[in-house]
Amino acid sequence: MDCIKELMECMGIWNWALDKGKKWYYLRDNLRSLETKLQILSGRKSDLESQVTDAERSGTKKRKREVEIWFEEVAKIETEFVALKTSIEQGNLLRNAFSSGDGVEKMDAKVQDLIEQSEKFGELCLEVFESRGKPRVTTKLFGEKFDRDLKDILRIGEKLDTNEILRIGIWGMGGVGKTTLAEHIHDHLLENPQFKVYWISVSQDFTIKRLQGDVAKRLGLDLSHEDDEKERAHRLREAFEKMEETVVLILDDVWEDFGLDSLGIGARNCRLILTTRSEDVCNQMQCRTFELKTLDTEEAWGLFKRTLGNETVLDGELKDIAKSITERCGGLPLGIVTVAGSMRGVRDICEWRNALEDLKAGGNDKMEEKVFRILEWSFNRLNKCEKNCFLYCCLYPEDSDIKREELIDLFIWAELTSKRGSRSKAFDEGQTILNKLIRVCLLEETKYFEGGDCVKMHDLVRDMALRITHGNSTPESSRDDVPRFLVKSLGQEHSHVTTLEQEEWTQDLRAVSFYSQNSEGIEIPPAWSPNCPKLSTLLLSDVYIKEIPDSFFRHMCGLKVLNLSWCEGITELPNCVSDMVNLTALILRDCNDLRSVPPLGKLEQLRDLDLFSPKIEDLPEGLESLVNLERLNLDKRDERIYPKGWECRSLRRKIIIPKGTFSQFHRLQRLLLPGNCRVQVNDPEVLNQLESFKGCLSFTDFYKITRWPKYYNHVYITDILTEDPSFVNEVRAWEKQLYFHQCACQMFLRIL
Repeated sequence: MDCIKELMECMGIWNWALDKGKKWYYLRDNLRSLETKLQILSGRKSDLESQVTDAERSGTKKRKREVEIWFEEVAKIETEFVALKTSIEQGNLLRNAFSSGDGVEKMDAKVQDLIEQSEKFGELCLEVFESRGKPRVTTKLFGEKFDRDLKDILRIGEKLDTNEILRIGIWGMGGVGKTTLAEHIHDHLLENPQFKVYWISVSQDFTIKRLQGDVAKRLGLDLSHEDDEKERAHRLREAFEKMEETVVLILDDVWEDFGLDSLGIGARNCRLILTTRSEDVCNQMQCRTFELKTLDTEEAWGLFKRTLGNETVLDGELKDIAKSITERCGGLPLGIVTVAGSMRGVRDICEWRNALEDLKAGGNDKMEEKVFRILEWSFNRLNKCEKNCFLYCCLYPEDSDIKREELIDLFIWAELTSKRGSRSKAFDEGQTILNKLIRVCLLEETKYFEGGDCVKMHDLVRDMALRITHGNSTPESSRDDVPRFLVKSLGQEHSHVTTLEQEEWTQDLRAVSFYSQNSEGIEIPPAWSPNCPKLSTLLLSDVYIKEIPDSFFRHMCGLKVLNLSWCEGITELPNCVSDMVNLTALILRDCNDLRSVPPLGKLEQLRDLDLFSPKIEDLPEGLESLVNLERLNLDKRDERIYPKGWECRSLRRKIIIPKGTFSQFHRLQRLLLPGNCRVQVNDPEVLNQLESFKGCLSFTDFYKITRWPKYYNHVYITDILTEDPSFVNEVRAWEKQLYFHQCACQMFLRIL
């Protein structure tokens, strides 16, 4: 038995040796065979990816998870093959027989398995649409009338999944609560799994094409490559009819009649609820109409008390005055909430009597005029700084969620707030002002889609602000201390380029804002020089400007803020920008065609310089003279997270900022540099004064760093400035990190 056992062991060893010998002998052939199979697999992957990408471009399909996993597995084995082949070709052939022969065999089997898997795929994608909708952030309804209206509309709304009721129109004057009521209807319908509910805000300057795009976004449908309105409508209708549920579109704040077929609402399963200020709109759009009226005296008083809160005890004469103030609001919920919010915490009866007299002043029997007078009354109670900050909010587009940080930056740049020692202190003051404006119901608190804190102006409140700044407000409010603005929405989808109207650019202008949500262009007349010596703020955002004449800024000697963010067409700034010595902010973020910036050495008042633009290749001359600079953005778009066509070519050449440059910037608090090491900073001391930093530094004098920035994403420190450092990919940008690369100390420190 022992002999047999020994014989079997010998045969096992012999078979093992024979197997290894075969792998050694056929290793090269097996590798070539594997490479051929892998080429077939990679070709199949490329074909399937093209099919999936084309299908997903429609917006109604997404790849199956099993297909996505297959793509990942193929990509993984492609990478592993490169490493295996390199190991075989560069290593000892005999040793490779033992270390790589098994690897080739296993990889060959895996590749064959992946090829067979791909042959079994049926449909590569699934039909997919956006979720059924998301709940709205609703304001609590008040009073029996609102409860009754809600129940009545919901009772009718239950028939929306039949052919009995197709459209519901809620109409009433501005500020009466139409949007609030519609939001409650939206959330109630959302609880019913038979409905898909989508909310669309419609602006005064809407276009069919833009509205089609908004609906398409809710459905996850891509219409960007389709310009014909009828074809876009056909695509929308097809998308609706593919859904099993009943689709309810809620269009908020419709100002005029339009063809519902243009939105695909003629689909068998599509229903409509709209809010409007006009009964005619409801009738023209064939809606079952509901009029929302103002509150009666008792309910108005109840809403006033609830909004006022419990801080002020209303009794005796004070209660009578408060009731009189409520009556002056005419039962309009927006007016009641606005006035009551402004009186929160006021206990002195003299202030209450004065407030009542303010409301009694003037006098216009038209309800719409009463609304503006009420809103202006709340505006008049603000101090000068708060008024200016509030009015600057109307420079942003209608219905826009304005990021708090962006708005406060504008307050600081335009020098609306008091001058504080640091940006953080100025920022705190800006936050305080915004909180005050929210508390008195002149602004609404919202969230950006990425989660950031925002504010928003109610339509009527913004209209009131525009009336004031355009000089069209009531005589009591048309005072010299109110700035005059020019605010334009460029906006018809098929309009021609807008030529600036010279008569609108008057000497008393303080702020100008042109904006477009569809990249419409403006044309500045050649050799024109507007006489606007008081102009402080010029915002030309997301518009196309072919050229800015050198004469355009000649008489804008008081300009502090020049914001050209997201402008297309401009390839260079006029040379006169070099002489705009009062500028505090020059924002050129994402001016995608801008290639050069004139010398900035004279702009010693400049506090914020944003050169986050893809084609700017050189830093502007005179950078070292900007001694009051507080924020400098030289960052670039991360190419790894943007698709092809978005490649950023900024600072293409290696830029070395001379030693000593940052030592002149005693007020610099925020510095953003490219993460690819194309800007070399030789002043390590700059970190000692910064509050926030992002980027890559190259220096060796670590001992000069005595204080790290309070806020930063990541800091790379390297002795060797490389063209495309691989270590950048090793650090995750969302972590707080210090990374020492190829330094003498060879250390890595992570700060959590």
